[in-house]
Amino acid sequence: MKKNNVLAIACALLLGGSSASLCAQESGGWSMTLGADAAKSYLWRGMELAGPSIQPSAYFDYTQGDWAVSMGAWASKSFVKGDYNEWDLSVEATWRNITLSLANYREYYGAAFDDNYLDLGLSVTLSENIPVTFSWYSIVNQYENAALIPSGYRWNEAFPSYFELRYDFSFLMLDFSVAAGMLPFASPYYYGNDGFGVCNLQAVAGYEFELARGGVLPISAQVMYNPMCNDFFWGASVGYYFSIDF
Repeated sequence: MKKNNVLAIACALLLGGSSASLCAQESGGWSMTLGADAAKSYLWRGMELAGPSIQPSAYFDYTQGDWAVSMGAWASKSFVKGDYNEWDLSVEATWRNITLSLANYREYYGAAFDDNYLDLGLSVTLSENIPVTFSWYSIVNQYENAALIPSGYRWNEAFPSYFELRYDFSFLMLDFSVAAGMLPFASPYYYGNDGFGVCNLQAVAGYEFELARGGVLPISAQVMYNPMCNDFFWGASVGYYFSIDF
């Protein structure tokens, strides 16, 4: 469930936006970005989904004026036998400070894909001077499962959602991101909560090295606390990305 974001720290661990945006052309046109991260843990929205993992990705980007479109694939393969693995496809469109995204999360166990989730997201950043981003994500293809819940069908259970408030800033040559994520309402099928709850308090620090022969080497570290479960996680990653302009 790797998601979306244009900072180097996001390309390593966050979610959301994709790491492909890292090297998008400022002048407009097509580009392709390839790379991978080696992560101490796969952390996602207040949860530790897997231990040490390799996370390759490939994205195509198109920018023109105020518009940007990104589409591609991302995967996470755990080094721990029997641990969680995943393969995603995603597309996102950005106009100025507004991003609409759709991601297909596919969980992989053994020799076959198990669960399949469609995650629809909307993110709005206030401005370059006020880099505060509001994001809303909803799983939109699990309504049939929600209808089987003993409590009866409820739209919020059919579309489990996650809301996040994030602030990005730079200090002493490092990029930082602090965020608070919450579950707006009960979603027992996917998240297992029975009401509103704060599930993700996190801080990320990262730095991006530009290599003399091309490409970038992003490194990052983060801490994450889930108040709902009283769980604390930390992670670190290092990656390599290069882009090709068309």
